[in-house]
Amino acid sequence: MSVRLKRRKLLSAAGVAGLSGLAGCLGSFSGFDVRDDDDGDGGGTDRTIKLGVMLPLSGNLGSVGEPIRDAALLPITQVEDEIDLEIEYEVVDTETSPSAGVQGAARLVNDGYPMVNGPAASDVTLQATQQVLIPHRVVSCSPASTTPTITALNDAGLVFRTALSDSLQAAILADQAVTDLGHETAATLYVNNDYGWQLTQAFAQAFQTTHGGTVSAQVPVDEESDSYADAIEQAGTDDPELLIVIGYPETGAQLFSDLGDDLDEIDVLVTDGLRDGGLHDEVDHSIDGIRGTAPLVGGPGEEFFANGFEDAYDAEPGIFTAHAYDSTAVLLLANAYAGQNDGTAIRNAMQTVTNEPGEVIEPETLAEGLQLAAQGEPVEYQGASSALSFDQNGDVTDATFEYWEFDREADGGIAEIDRVTT
Repeated sequence: MSVRLKRRKLLSAAGVAGLSGLAGCLGSFSGFDVRDDDDGDGGGTDRTIKLGVMLPLSGNLGSVGEPIRDAALLPITQVEDEIDLEIEYEVVDTETSPSAGVQGAARLVNDGYPMVNGPAASDVTLQATQQVLIPHRVVSCSPASTTPTITALNDAGLVFRTALSDSLQAAILADQAVTDLGHETAATLYVNNDYGWQLTQAFAQAFQTTHGGTVSAQVPVDEESDSYADAIEQAGTDDPELLIVIGYPETGAQLFSDLGDDLDEIDVLVTDGLRDGGLHDEVDHSIDGIRGTAPLVGGPGEEFFANGFEDAYDAEPGIFTAHAYDSTAVLLLANAYAGQNDGTAIRNAMQTVTNEPGEVIEPETLAEGLQLAAQGEPVEYQGASSALSFDQNGDVTDATFEYWEFDREADGGIAEIDRVTT
């Protein structure tokens, strides 16, 4: 088969003009029909699929954003020699910043992209979707935004995610705090954005309501600070047995450094945003033994994806990489099935290409799936991160979490302790 893959310039920054032309009012969507089961006509293979990618290549999530970006592009390089469809894509750096995310979204809209893999950080997703993508009827599928707030968005059915909601992670975190570590009191230090606020609230509810525990303090911290000593002192006022830390690698490096010798005196649990083995080299004290939770990949295509990622990038997959692969794969399939670069049509096809009936497609057979979808044939994608079935809110329904700990001697500085399924 001939290949006509057009590679767009990879942008390292999100600089943009034309924001003044973007509508910001969401009220016009109040009567909009969402998640219809409209049939696609495929549109054939003699056409171009357009995909925008919005991920953090710098800022607090820069260290994990680049591998996520690589995984998001992997499906394109994987199928380029096997399909007749042309795939045009453009990458913008959201800088782990809501304002940069809004600018990046505006650029992609102005360039005519009807669908986006991303954003990653929850607060970036909330701002970019509500201010730009939803008003312009652009479909988004985030591989890493986990805040429960996204579930309730007035999004006209346009916002999906392959990442799991933090309402599920919070329950797992509370379970481990009690059943594994045996603690009854805890305090939280959380990054002061929607991701941190929603997760600390969900943890407190689960810890107190389900397990009868006590949360003595919930202390917000800024994403960039030279010291978190005052916040640490505030969190420790009532001598909690356990400290929950919710943040990102750069925040965690400073916070763990400020904790210093206190790391030997109190148990610490962290969340997915801090699952970065590189933190061993950023903190003067040992962080071995600090435990955490994170969504775990467990789809039928997990092994194929992992092998493909290692072959392509000479590195092991990291957190949210499988989710990024799946976000691109399902968007490509939905676009092929819709037969047009139209956000509404792509939205309507997202459920169709991930549910029965249809030819079961996994990462290994993605090229075949794109050809079938482009011919109007129903397909059922089952991914690398999960079986990937979306509910009516665009959330995935399968949930498996990793319970892990920092271990300098382990591969990648992270050791898996257990796998927990909700």
